[in-house]
Amino acid sequence: MVDFNLIHLPQSSPNDITAVIAEWSKARDQWVHKGEVVAVAETTKSVFDVEAPAAGYLVELVATGAEAAVGQVIAVLTPTPVTEAEVRTWLANRQAATAPSPASAKAPTIKAQLLAQRHNIDLTAVPTTGDRVTEADVQAYLAAQPKAAGRARPPAPVFADLVDDRFPVNHIQRILIIGGGNGATQIIDALAKLPDQRAVAILDDNPAIHGKKVAGVPVLGAVDMARAVDLRAAGEVDAAIISISTSIAARSRIFEAWKAHGIPFANVIHPSSVVGMNVRWGEGNVVMALCHVGACATVGDNNFLSAYCSIEHHCMLGNHCSFGPSVVTSSRVHIGDRVRFGTGIFIEPGVTIGADSVVASGLAIWQNIPARSLLKAKLGYTIRPR
Repeated sequence: MVDFNLIHLPQSSPNDITAVIAEWSKARDQWVHKGEVVAVAETTKSVFDVEAPAAGYLVELVATGAEAAVGQVIAVLTPTPVTEAEVRTWLANRQAATAPSPASAKAPTIKAQLLAQRHNIDLTAVPTTGDRVTEADVQAYLAAQPKAAGRARPPAPVFADLVDDRFPVNHIQRILIIGGGNGATQIIDALAKLPDQRAVAILDDNPAIHGKKVAGVPVLGAVDMARAVDLRAAGEVDAAIISISTSIAARSRIFEAWKAHGIPFANVIHPSSVVGMNVRWGEGNVVMALCHVGACATVGDNNFLSAYCSIEHHCMLGNHCSFGPSVVTSSRVHIGDRVRFGTGIFIEPGVTIGADSVVASGLAIWQNIPARSLLKAKLGYTIRPR
């Protein structure tokens, strides 16, 4: 089959990475001349024409009203009329023929993709010594290209977010939520009430919710540390928070691994909570509605406090603990790492609860608890007809 002429979506301004095809000016299978306007595209800031790079019969590949990426093939021009299926088959064969072998293919980072799109660069042509094509690799490739005659215009900065990237000082902290279940709903509810934080993305291992949204926050895919690193490098997120409250093993494993790779964690504290003076906070803590943390208390890393919990003054809470609703400590209580509490628990002053313990609902604790203990309540009731 004779090669077709491709029509790529042009970039109308340095900040655009996508545009919507507003209309096709020519009909399918209509003969067009080189330089004729074949489509009109629009971004949030502009409307621009797309011209035919050569003569031929037009075959559109993107529907009216659909969004396309800059550089994407949106139509082809053919020397003789052909079907869309024939065009797509030809494109698939062309891509397969020009694609690098699996051994040589290297996935680009998000910043590298954005920079390559802005300069219309084929990333497979960019040399790299690492296991991924980075923004620095693309910049080095650009610097090595011959300059056009005359004074070169410096590249415009890439602003993925037209507010946050232009005005980075004191911007609202963008939060990546790990886990898309009920805990994510609680965190999103808290963040919606906080003026200096907002949820921007979710990662969850359940493929059934990939591509969907939780209260407007998109689920991007599985829990993937490499993707989180890329999102942060691209300026899409500032910090992470773990919404999983029921699995302490998962909380601690994710937190420790991601912290080791430089991903910061945010504290999300519901605005209805009361926090006393001189409280010392770690990272990654979730504090839900109507909680209380008393003066001079110490809260470690990655704890989840459900609603109505109270950590009284001068208490010390370790790391990776999970509290059901209405867990109340008196003063000077010491709680070790990875302790899981049920609901409606009262702890007397000065008690120590050892690490890796599980405390069942409905208990009043007045003595020290050794590490790795399991506390169960002997509760029961009878239901009789009136």
